Amino acid sequence: MITKQRWGVAGIYSGIVIAFLTYEIFNKIDPSYPPLVMRGWLDEKIPVIPIFVLPYLSFHILAAFVVPYLSLRFGNYKAFLVNGFAIILGQISLDVAYFFFQTKVPRPQVSDDSFFSWILVHVVYGNDQPLNGFPSNHVTWSVVSILALWRLRKRIARTAWALIAWFILIVPATVFLAQHFIIDIYGGIFVAYSVYWACVFVIEKPNLKIN
Repeated sequence: MITKQRWGVAGIYSGIVIAFLTYEIFNKIDPSYPPLVMRGWLDEKIPVIPIFVLPYLSFHILAAFVVPYLSLRFGNYKAFLVNGFAIILGQISLDVAYFFFQTKVPRPQVSDDSFFSWILVHVVYGNDQPLNGFPSNHVTWSVVSILALWRLRKRIARTAWALIAWFILIVPATVFLAQHFIIDIYGGIFVAYSVYWACVFVIEKPNLKIN
């Protein structure tokens, strides 16, 4: 790898870390007005399933570091840039939404009498405030990762499909842990697809000419 690309890799990973830190800022910020509760009738019927803390908590290390590495190692430098920039620009899009449109997810009472419910109460609820959930950060980064892995499915088939399945679990985990409402998932998917394919067109410049 040439020196310019090494600096590019370092810059992308640094940008991803900064992108995550911006989420932390908006997650802990005092809202400037009463946050909107975007709960629908189906959200009322969704149970809390604590075992989903496993995919939920694995999300950051996989989406921020593992998948970009796979894009670089088994794809190419441009695929890595697409993956990394999509995460960074996706988070910027979320931050804009969090700044102008603050939401809240009221949490149910959950006992901590089992292993997974203890993690949910003390690790997830204890550190992640129920604020600024639309669009979902977890869903946006997960869908970006799924798109990146889909492009690697013929080169590292087992790894790509296993991780795709795992990231798919992260999407419903956001509502099964009462961290998000269903509408937050739709928002996250929209942002992910928009920024990922925008990055593909800008960075990889695919040939769309009609012959």
